[in-house]
Amino acid sequence: MTAKTTPESRTKPFVLITGAPGTGKTTLADALAEALAGDVLRIDVGAVCKAHEFYLEYDADMDTHVLDEDALLDYLEDELAKAGDRGCVMDYHSCELFPERWFDVVACLTCASDTAVLYDRLASRGYSERKIRENVECDIFQVVAEEAKDSYENVWVKENKTTDDMETTVHELKEWFEANCK
Repeated sequence: MTAKTTPESRTKPFVLITGAPGTGKTTLADALAEALAGDVLRIDVGAVCKAHEFYLEYDADMDTHVLDEDALLDYLEDELAKAGDRGCVMDYHSCELFPERWFDVVACLTCASDTAVLYDRLASRGYSERKIRENVECDIFQVVAEEAKDSYENVWVKENKTTDDMETTVHELKEWFEANCK
């Protein structure tokens, strides 16, 4: 296993983008990585889980795979250590499973002020009515934002309903990132 990464051991920040499914995490994380001129390690945790099959089983009642957290965390620890002098932009719909030392800032995206936006995004992905309702309620009640605030010191909760919202957040995170390079 590679050495563990800590805020003290890196020269550029590590950013986690989180939020309920459909809030625009991957799109925003991709835009942020591009705005940072690709000088970051970009990790889409959902894609990593699929590519490496980090699942224990499928839960038909919940209509989701059960994550093999230990295998995922071991893999990500090694990947993050490879970032070297680059920063990192990672996205995932959950955050409390990651060690606090991994991230310098956590941006939690929400569409809670206009749930129709989130509903439409999830419906366009083919989510069942039950899954749509679960995820909209999760966003309304700010479940992921509360988990982030309980798990990390530096948490930004950002509306992400429109392209303008996303561009504003990307700009703010880029400025913060550049100001926090050592």
